[in-house]
Amino acid sequence: MPGNPTPEAVAPRLTDPPADRWFRTRPDSSVLDRPRLLARLLIDLDELDDRIALYERLQGVPADLRMPIPDFGGLELAAVGGVLLIASERRFTPVQRRTAYSLIVPSLAAQLGLLAPTGTTVVEPTEEIVPGRRARVRYPDGSLAELVEHRPRSGELPAPRPGIAVRETAGTGVRLLARRAVPADRLEEAVRFYTTALGTTAHRDGDAPSAVVGNLLLAGTDGPDDPPVAFALRAPSVETVTRLAGSGRTAARGPGGRPVVTLADGARAEVWEGSPRPAAPGEDGA
Repeated sequence: MPGNPTPEAVAPRLTDPPADRWFRTRPDSSVLDRPRLLARLLIDLDELDDRIALYERLQGVPADLRMPIPDFGGLELAAVGGVLLIASERRFTPVQRRTAYSLIVPSLAAQLGLLAPTGTTVVEPTEEIVPGRRARVRYPDGSLAELVEHRPRSGELPAPRPGIAVRETAGTGVRLLARRAVPADRLEEAVRFYTTALGTTAHRDGDAPSAVVGNLLLAGTDGPDDPPVAFALRAPSVETVTRLAGSGRTAARGPGGRPVVTLADGARAEVWEGSPRPAAPGEDGA
């Protein structure tokens, strides 16, 4: 890879960490029938345990992977439902901050082949990393995405989050979606691209200028997010979100008129009220 390597992009020497800090319920992503798209949150390493607990409580699902990469600033990753928590002891690079999504894909080579005719460009080529292989691409809409193919380490078997029983993670009716605001007149173009990239169909939300494609909410809007939101939450009500993970601050309104809630960790989420459509296999990793 040209230039200086980023912590995400380099396979360090990894000794066996404690089981509560290295687990994957699905260490081989070739079993997925479509890419799993995750919203990204970049955080300080000392916040990771609290953030995992927050997003487990909010979504009612346990974390399904956690991976420390100690040789690069103490980098550590954890996935909870629809969000990937990327924690580090050192400052994140500009390209890491600009990357909109992380996708766990069944086959990296097949995904890159699928994307090639769409105008997607590879900005960081395929390389080996601890979880498997990865590349970074720029989609035709200008957004950056990290594509990762997971493969098991020697002797690694599927492992659930240690110490979490099923009864501890009852469903909350909240689904976390990555969110992309697009001009309303380009919504259909975005839907066509992401249905191809994510290998699934789009679902409309009534008469709203929006569509859900896999684990991505495309929100048609005529104005920018100011201040920006981190992701969308499909939830029974704003009150449900604030009860589970809210900061107690009054909800604001985003460009589309929907409430924007500041969560207890400071992340801003646009709330789409109503019962969420159940995620298909591979969409949110549940």
